[in-house]
Amino acid sequence: MRGGFGRRIRSDNEEDFSLKQLDKRALKFILKYLKEHKVKMILAILSMLMMTLASLAGPFLIKIAIDEYIMVGDLEGLTFIFFMMVGAYGAYWLFSYFQTYLSNWIGHTIVGDIREDLYEHLQGLPIDFYNKHSTGDMMARVTHDVNALSDLVSTGFVHLLSDFFVMIGIVVIMLYLNVELALVSFIVIPFIFFVVYYLGKKMRMAYRDVRERLAELNADVEQNLSGIRLVQALNRENINTGKFSKLSWKNLKANLKAATYFSLLFPIMTLSKVFGEALVLGYGGWGIVQGAVSLGVLIAFMDYVRRFFGPLADMSQVYNTYQSAGASLDRIYEYISEESEIKEAEKTESPEKIEGKIEFQNVSFSYDEEMIIDELDLKIKSSEIFALVGQTGAGKTTIVNILTRLYDVDEGRITVDGIDLRNYPKKRLREIISVVPQDIFLFDTSIKENIRFGRPKASDEEIVEVAKKVHAHDFIEGLPESYETRVGEGGVKLSGGQKQLVSFARAMLADPKILILDEATSSVDAYTEVLIQDAMEKLLEGRTVLMIAHRFATLDRADRIGILKEGRLIDTGSHEELMESNETYRRLYEKQKGR
Repeated sequence: MRGGFGRRIRSDNEEDFSLKQLDKRALKFILKYLKEHKVKMILAILSMLMMTLASLAGPFLIKIAIDEYIMVGDLEGLTFIFFMMVGAYGAYWLFSYFQTYLSNWIGHTIVGDIREDLYEHLQGLPIDFYNKHSTGDMMARVTHDVNALSDLVSTGFVHLLSDFFVMIGIVVIMLYLNVELALVSFIVIPFIFFVVYYLGKKMRMAYRDVRERLAELNADVEQNLSGIRLVQALNRENINTGKFSKLSWKNLKANLKAATYFSLLFPIMTLSKVFGEALVLGYGGWGIVQGAVSLGVLIAFMDYVRRFFGPLADMSQVYNTYQSAGASLDRIYEYISEESEIKEAEKTESPEKIEGKIEFQNVSFSYDEEMIIDELDLKIKSSEIFALVGQTGAGKTTIVNILTRLYDVDEGRITVDGIDLRNYPKKRLREIISVVPQDIFLFDTSIKENIRFGRPKASDEEIVEVAKKVHAHDFIEGLPESYETRVGEGGVKLSGGQKQLVSFARAMLADPKILILDEATSSVDAYTEVLIQDAMEKLLEGRTVLMIAHRFATLDRADRIGILKEGRLIDTGSHEELMESNETYRRLYEKQKGR
């Protein structure tokens, strides 16, 4: 990845986070991206320097015009100064354009790269991470928090650097014109920096609270809109609206708190500016009376003092952006610091031909210190259809998760054709194994694109062919736009059986050697189930199949059946063998048959 989102940079103690830490983090983080745009960055800085010089030339030229030409009546010299000022402001406009364009180009490009890298990083995180974080919170960090960085990178740093150059230039010119008058005008600066530093610490914590409240608000909206059918069915509209109002009020209070701190800055800056101008006017006026200061110097000083406090005010604005971005950086680092637990082996193996033999060798797996799979030993032959049954919570779904390597086992190993799963490249493993899950998820795009999802380069003809194999073609052709029909969010426009058929077609198009059916007909009506069962023999031919069965009606085609109880495989055999020899299986069968 461009940004190198692999290392933990975030502080272990969020409360100890300081501006100094933010400086190091921000610079270290942003510089990785700035290096890719060195040339444009140098041109932007050069344009900024020329813009600063052109801007600062004005008051100095006014001083020369008054003292050297107006006071002595030299109109020719005054005309020359006029053209000098026109040229200076023309140069200011030109270089301002280049600096603004280049800095915004660099800033928005970098922020786009950051967002892409953060998204890519999230895609590689383990399933456990998604179990612990809400979708709304993740969306807030990828959108709102990254946008806060956009303000900092595209304008914040540039304005900070530009204001720094302006202030240094003003200090140098003022000291050159009159040292004593310059020192008098600098009296208020320590007070300003103290106030900005004090308020800055308060602002950073306030902005972090704003981000947290916004994430809660997004999570609530995402969750309730996704489940709007259940909300309306259970008459929860008023309750949910009340909850949303409370979250919205918390978000409002957090924003008002941040705005309170920020709003204190400008009155302080204005008062400081007025006080600075009064000091210059008073001391400079006294100097003119005493003959120590010329009128041109005083007028130039008044202009420079106003310009000096302008960058200070801009820097307070940048400081506000900096604090907001600091809160966002802190939240982004929480995700950046998460490392994928599923890592590639140093030496991977990727055989071209896969037989599909699966073996669990003394496999144990626990989740949050709770043992789910306990010393499991199981061999599934190549092209064998193996069904796994057991009560809810026995560990059937966990078997699917560790076989597809969404989680790595704690002990033992799982092999495909004798090669440890951890030694397969992730991409190759996903090509070998396909899953038809119990809970179908379809993307809000066309049926054609949903089927193609497992094999992006598949042709339209291949999609139609596989849809015919699973008997999905007829119902698809009956839709208003056939294969181009959008299915809605989560496939809401299709029935449960239709979604299951699309999911089946998607898995078949991927053409895996190993197919996992997590109760693939659990949401299918009787007629659709007959269609799938009719196509099953051809679909499963030549593949190793693991069937997670919740209903015994799906076991007819299984070569062997395994019984899972409390994470242990207690027996295997055919339906007839298990009915005769295993009480647990017989009890499960009779319980379901009696429904």
